[in-house]
Amino acid sequence: MIMRRALQKALSPACLAASLVLTQPSEAVEYGIGEYFLGLEIPMAGYVPPPGAYFWDTFFLYQGSRPALDVSFVSNIAQAGYFISTDLANATFGIVATIPFIGDRNSVPFSFTNAAGISETIRQYAEIASIADTDYSAVLGWHAGDNNWCVVLTGFAPTGDYNASRFVQTGLNRPALDLKGAYTFLSLKTGAEISAALGMTFNALNTITDYQSGVELHFEWALNQHFSSGIAAGIGGYFYQQLTSDYGAGDTAGSFKGRVAAIGPLLSYSFKAGDQEVDLSGRWFHEFAVENRAQGDAIYGTISFRL
Repeated sequence: MIMRRALQKALSPACLAASLVLTQPSEAVEYGIGEYFLGLEIPMAGYVPPPGAYFWDTFFLYQGSRPALDVSFVSNIAQAGYFISTDLANATFGIVATIPFIGDRNSVPFSFTNAAGISETIRQYAEIASIADTDYSAVLGWHAGDNNWCVVLTGFAPTGDYNASRFVQTGLNRPALDLKGAYTFLSLKTGAEISAALGMTFNALNTITDYQSGVELHFEWALNQHFSSGIAAGIGGYFYQQLTSDYGAGDTAGSFKGRVAAIGPLLSYSFKAGDQEVDLSGRWFHEFAVENRAQGDAIYGTISFRL
């Protein structure tokens, strides 16, 4: 349980979402996707683990589409964190590094006129596999009985494979900062959990395309029940809304703002492997109410443990 909470709470490897960079910008924020990784943060969003070093590995599968574009990719997210006690209002402080690797295959329609003068449309495919944009988080967390809360500052580095002439990428080529606050109520008597996290992402300029993406808001929530057997099950989701419009010489598509909501089941299991506590967790989210970005289904599978 501790490892899974550490993993899901401490950071936001949004960089994986960069693999949705498939066409020249025509939707909300450049390429229609943000750096923040929606859905990884739940459940136990406000919980910060005890002092120590942690490692977690997450498998992520996304399949979706937007007009004229099919999206399908898998990724592996390796994360490491270290937490210590502080004298700052009895807070726990932590740092987390996230290094994702993406394998991406996508397609777009391509129209042409053949030798007979007849117009035809075929699908053009592209593939890429590489390290994506990495991110680094600083965490401050507190506990008081059943109450847990934290603040997280995350910086995103443009370390992915980016080429503005391609319709498939593993990076967005725009640094960003994300500031988030999260709260978790976990009853020590019944195991009932209520979690919520609210944050905003501030994007820097893509200097290659001269495109400035707007400010993005994200909200994640979970209702979960933890059982004495080590199993936990519940429901969760996320909501995303772009707050300000894009601008810059590279913004030739006009003023668009993105939005998406998602909901789905949560399931996890904590067990002992010798003296080592191990956490396994899975999440599935179905997206709806989408505007100006891809819509699909996201599946997460995580293993985590304390080093």
